[in-house]
Amino acid sequence: MSVIAEIALLPVGTGNASISRMLADSVKIIGKHGLKYEVTSTGTNVEGDLDAIFSAVKEMEQVPFSEGAERVVLLVRLDDRRDKTISLEYEAQSLEQKL
Repeated sequence: MSVIAEIALLPVGTGNASISRMLADSVKIIGKHGLKYEVTSTGTNVEGDLDAIFSAVKEMEQVPFSEGAERVVLLVRLDDRRDKTISLEYEAQSLEQKL
């Protein structure tokens, strides 16, 4: 079953107010792991196997350090539902129907 995760990565101590390059390089890791994702203004939503997500998160966290960041703040929120199959599309459609 798929898990949905929200990942927010914040490089700190980069010497520059812009962090979009580091974030883009980190998000590329998700695709490398074959995970489905969508970028939002404050994070990235990911759908896939829990082990694959954790593996991608571990690798993503290293990207800003390799590009000069002195600190990384990383938030991961998981939705692991066992009573039915969920997806990024399902969750969005379910909310839209109720709006």
